[in-house]
Amino acid sequence: MKRSILLVILIVSMFVLTACAAPATTSAAVAPLQRQLTVTGNGKVNIVPDIASINIGVHTQEATVSEALAANTSQSQAVSDALQAAGIKLEDIQTTAFNVYPYQNYGPMGEMLEVAYVVDNSVIVTVRDLSQLDKILETVVQSGANNINGITFDVSDRTAAMSEARLAAVADARAQAEELAGAAGAKLDDVLYINVSSYSQPYGTYSLKGDAAMAASSVPVSAGQIQVVVDVTLTYGLK
Repeated sequence: MKRSILLVILIVSMFVLTACAAPATTSAAVAPLQRQLTVTGNGKVNIVPDIASINIGVHTQEATVSEALAANTSQSQAVSDALQAAGIKLEDIQTTAFNVYPYQNYGPMGEMLEVAYVVDNSVIVTVRDLSQLDKILETVVQSGANNINGITFDVSDRTAAMSEARLAAVADARAQAEELAGAAGAKLDDVLYINVSSYSQPYGTYSLKGDAAMAASSVPVSAGQIQVVVDVTLTYGLK
């Protein structure tokens, strides 16, 4: 019995000594947060388009599917031949849609008056010489195209414009950051984060259908300008 009591006392004593010997824990020092400043700069560059894409359609409607297909094929081939004769390369003529569907015409009492079949064939034509654009429009209309679904302008190489817009955006962001930091009594440190986004704003798109498309040859088309826009977000450290 005495031995048991002594053993218990010994064990308790060891725990007490160990607890006393253990170093007191202290909370780890928390590093101060680095002050930061985030700004977004904008750069814009206007460029003159040098290519155009025309969405041209041939719409035919006949009593039977075979007649509608035959008529559409004939008109579409005539348009393609005329385009190539005008200097458009075959690889710059791309089919984008081909649809065949029935057309049903009903009377005032709901009676069926007519059942016909419609074929729509659309192609995108790339014009690389904008001085010929008016001529190309006249050519496609006269050769059988009866829908002009849209004209868009673009630039074959916008590398230089994008670079100029990016530099302008960075300069704009830097100027903003220096102004804000100075107003707050701080100085800019290293750049911690960079994000870039870009887009363009083309101008001069329109569409003509049916009889309106037939007058396209007399409508002057202006390419206008394309605005390349770049946004750059920079995060600076502050000191």
